[in-house]
Amino acid sequence: MDYHPGASRCPACGGCLGVALTRALARGEPHPFAGTAGLGPMWRALPVLPIADPKAIVSLGEGGTPCLPAARLGAHQGVAVWLKNEAANPSGSFKDRQVSVGISHARELGKREFYVVSSGNVAAAAAAYAARVGAPCWVIAPASAPAGKLVQMQLCGARVVRVQDASAGQLFDLAEQAAARLGWHPLSTAARSDPFNIVGARTIAAEMLGQMPPPDWVLAPVGGGGLLGSLWQGFQEAAGLQPGLHLPRLAGVQAAGCAPFVRAVEQGWTAQQALASPWQEVSTIAGGLADDIPFDAHLALPAVRESGGVALAVSEDEIRQAQRLLAEQEGLFIEPSGVVSVAGLLRLLTQGRMAAGQTACCLLTGSGLKDLASVPRLPEPPVIAPTLAELQRAVLEG
Repeated sequence: MDYHPGASRCPACGGCLGVALTRALARGEPHPFAGTAGLGPMWRALPVLPIADPKAIVSLGEGGTPCLPAARLGAHQGVAVWLKNEAANPSGSFKDRQVSVGISHARELGKREFYVVSSGNVAAAAAAYAARVGAPCWVIAPASAPAGKLVQMQLCGARVVRVQDASAGQLFDLAEQAAARLGWHPLSTAARSDPFNIVGARTIAAEMLGQMPPPDWVLAPVGGGGLLGSLWQGFQEAAGLQPGLHLPRLAGVQAAGCAPFVRAVEQGWTAQQALASPWQEVSTIAGGLADDIPFDAHLALPAVRESGGVALAVSEDEIRQAQRLLAEQEGLFIEPSGVVSVAGLLRLLTQGRMAAGQTACCLLTGSGLKDLASVPRLPEPPVIAPTLAELQRAVLEG
């Protein structure tokens, strides 16, 4: 069957298309992007990312994010916990990896005007990468999008339109109708938009394996499911290059106030059934995960089932606790959508579902600076006169 560049769905069955990263390098063969200056670390990893023309690549230095052993998390249970900090990407989230590949592929196709459906991180990344090449970028966002994220995308030149009383599915439908009429190309990180737009997240798996011992568990936030599915594909690709590699169990974590993926796993649904059953009342501080349907269920469901993993829905209190604990114990300030992985870890540890001696890695997907409004009000720091006596009094009272 012929493939038409820019297509996102199979013309025969209507299903979402995928992108195969099958190319490894022969011994002594140089990496095809080795001579291209200014690329982020993920572009020189294996397998080779699916861009034919290095001149089309748009990079802000994405990838190569830290993977750190936790100082205290999991220690009491004898579980070695690692933290893969994707907030260290240029725009502050893992979405930079996906958008970098997506916009590079679009430029190969000659696309020069873009749009994205997003409440924040995808739009911030799309705005930044579009700005890098001087391309217009339109953002279709829910009216509830956090102000901090709106500032970031607007400063990068994106034109933002907020839509009231619309689900994530309705936003996608509206944007796709506008794009068909206006000639925009999607950078939304869902396979239904363009399968190339989620490929970049596979590089997280390869990086993780080079930064820490092979994990027994990997925990990741789930909104539409593309990240979880891409991680599993990345681990499978790594296994193809490293025979005998131990593959982890994947835990997909959602907020209990919007958990259509967890429900699909628990009910044993197919991807089609999951897409046909939107979550009715979305209510969570983890706005980046507030997708009423798991758009990439066809990738995320196999990731849990084939890896022998689990799907977890954590409460708002668990999310807040995890955010505070991560900051206080590990020094990392992560937004609610990005810290649900830690909330899921704490749940599994409490339930005794991780054994002593195992290794787990939590994926932290976005900076806490992106969503300051979600942080509970903190005490006002004292204001003192510039005297030692006043400072001592403040210290004693503090």
